[in-house]
Amino acid sequence: MNIKNVFNYLCSFFRVIYVFESKKNNNKIKFKNFRLKKYELASEVKNKELKDYLIEEKKLKRINKNQKLYVLFYKKKFVSMGWMYNGASWKIDEINKRISLNRKILLWDFVTLSKFRNKGFYSKLLLLIKNLNTKKIFLIYCLKNNNASKAGILNSKFKLKKKIN
Repeated sequence: MNIKNVFNYLCSFFRVIYVFESKKNNNKIKFKNFRLKKYELASEVKNKELKDYLIEEKKLKRINKNQKLYVLFYKKKFVSMGWMYNGASWKIDEINKRISLNRKILLWDFVTLSKFRNKGFYSKLLLLIKNLNTKKIFLIYCLKNNNASKAGILNSKFKLKKKIN
């Protein structure tokens, strides 16, 4: 075990996670000049900037049967992305706990490129994902002290479901 892992393990006892839920959009939402793209295979990623980012962050290999990548493009530029997981349970590493995902779709690990932050792209990405035709509930979480994520999640019409520590 390296020092970073030990540090994260110890911090997990002091962190609080906010868990939010939302149903799909009642009416399909669209935004001018925005496009949402889903990637189910790493080989589908053709955008050079996106592929370079995923390789640099060691995230390209995540794309598989249960984990899908959703990317928001604005005027053909990659601006924000996040992951969707469809499975029975999920381990929240930040607090070292496993949660059940009974009839829920987990949205996780979202990022907006720094030059595009504070422009509402994160909220738009979440709202566009909620256009998916599903009967399952969308679930997303963030650290209690991550105010930017909380604001984006709440602006996307998610409701706080519970706090976990």
